Amino acid sequence: MRRSYMFGGAFVVLFIAIIVIIVVCVSSKNGWKKQNPDEPEFWEKGAVYQVYPRSFSDSDKDGTGDLMGVVDHLDYLKELGVVTVWISPIFESPMKDFGYDISNYTTIDRIFGTMNDFEVLVTETHRNGLKLVLDFVPNHTSNQHEWFIKSESKEGNYTDYYVWAEAKGFDENNTAIPPNNWMSEFGGSAWEWSDTRGEFYYHQFLVEQPDLNYRSEHVKEEMKVSGRSKIRKKKNQSCILEDMLSNIQSQKYISRQRLLPFCKIIVSFALQDLGIDEPTDSDNPALLQHIFTTNQPETFQVLREWRELVDKYHEKVLMVEVYSEVEDVMRYYGNDSVSLAHFPFNFFMLEALNNRSTLTGYDIKDTISLWLDNMPEGKWPNWVLGNHDNGRVASRLGKDMVDALNMVVLLLPGTPLTYNGEEIGMEDTFISWEDTKDPEGCRWGRDHYQEHSRDPERTPMQWNGGYMAGFTNGDNTWLPINPDYEEINVALQKNATHSHLKFYQHVTKIRQEETFKKGEITFPTYDDSTFSFIRSLEGYPSYLAVVNIATVNRTVNMHLGANFPLPNEGEIVICSSTSEAKETPNGSMVSLDSLALMAGEGILLKLPEK
Repeated sequence: MRRSYMFGGAFVVLFIAIIVIIVVCVSSKNGWKKQNPDEPEFWEKGAVYQVYPRSFSDSDKDGTGDLMGVVDHLDYLKELGVVTVWISPIFESPMKDFGYDISNYTTIDRIFGTMNDFEVLVTETHRNGLKLVLDFVPNHTSNQHEWFIKSESKEGNYTDYYVWAEAKGFDENNTAIPPNNWMSEFGGSAWEWSDTRGEFYYHQFLVEQPDLNYRSEHVKEEMKVSGRSKIRKKKNQSCILEDMLSNIQSQKYISRQRLLPFCKIIVSFALQDLGIDEPTDSDNPALLQHIFTTNQPETFQVLREWRELVDKYHEKVLMVEVYSEVEDVMRYYGNDSVSLAHFPFNFFMLEALNNRSTLTGYDIKDTISLWLDNMPEGKWPNWVLGNHDNGRVASRLGKDMVDALNMVVLLLPGTPLTYNGEEIGMEDTFISWEDTKDPEGCRWGRDHYQEHSRDPERTPMQWNGGYMAGFTNGDNTWLPINPDYEEINVALQKNATHSHLKFYQHVTKIRQEETFKKGEITFPTYDDSTFSFIRSLEGYPSYLAVVNIATVNRTVNMHLGANFPLPNEGEIVICSSTSEAKETPNGSMVSLDSLALMAGEGILLKLPEK
């Protein structure tokens, strides 16, 4: 049977997340060294803090976080020491996937507030000296977007705005057969039949999230030119709502943006069936060989065009979300002649640091080196330890590891990304089947929802030990608050002598030293239970970070197995807040031959000058 392909000549899927940023550095097989000594870009200076808005703070008592709730806590973010505030999707949406199904790119969803609230957020963010990043989802829209409604009805240029294909045939019940075996990330066929149009449309995620067709010049222009025409540059102020924020009505200024998802934005023209790694489980999308649905050549051309547009604006960062092998991920940086993203997100650390019982120092070192050794010369690294799609660090790896791992990502070369609540050691919350909201959890049913739901890591921010944890003054919350909020909250940790929060704040200040801005990194000692790295810069102090991965207290001889000579002692700069080793307070000199480490502890030491 003849098939029609309504995507302007070919079909390509792109999975991307972009934020506008610029950085210069160089990777090395022996570590990392910053190449350009000039003043760093804003996103090089500190952490990016991810706000999941519906769970951050509720200002209007409806139980769901909103933009004014974020405004209410900008002073907290400033004191925390982060530089950039990244907010997950806030645009108008039916909320089938909590904002990742956008029905209007030009308005704020009423759940989060109004355009006026957004303007206040922009103004107050900048007044606090912070940068603002918005999530943008260019891969697909909601099926309630007017573009899809018109495309389904074949109205003019909208006809090929989405990926359409004729049925492969019809079964004995006259039910249309999908064009191929491609599957949705949420399970089931990636093709949905439209009675209105008499064809299938492609959706990589929910049925309600049809993929846009970037083979259509109309789609590309819709996402670029119209957005640019509504955004004005202003001297000495960031102004990118991102080139894809089509027709933003306020014409106000924001700093930059992240695009989701990207590597799947374009798919193969031929629509061949995908090979299956394990034919006995053909219903599992993870087992399909995605050679026709990810990292297509045209994907990089689209990204190049976006980068060219982004580069015309003042203060920018383009971050892309890509899940793939490291060689493919690195392609999203571009090369010496073509600049693409300022950086693709580094999810390798998040994936590797997932199970305390099997985690080793070798794993951490190899994961860091994987990025630094494969990163193109002159590019900028980044480190993701947690986000709204993965269990919290305290639950994945243990409460005692929270400070140590925050220290690692904050003091590595590159941009660290912190998910809201990780700075105070929030834990996953048990969510009953009746309270489950995540569509990924719901589709698996009562017996298996806990294995797949992302609700546990999305529960409300714990601001204090009072009513509703300080999240809302209303009568309920969209997800239950973790019962441990009286022991784990911002107010309590602000007033404590030692806490996760104070540790995080201290490390963000340490990060501002020249050694951590420009210094190289080396890895002296690592084994099954120990990980360490040194940051050094000629003319400045060198620092040694050490982590005890073991679940028991240990005394470590850092000289054993060291890759190069180490001094005999070091001065303690900071220890994990969980440390009870009173005999080694900050400022103490300790022997590297017998370094006492508590279970899960992280210690930073200043090394004596040579």
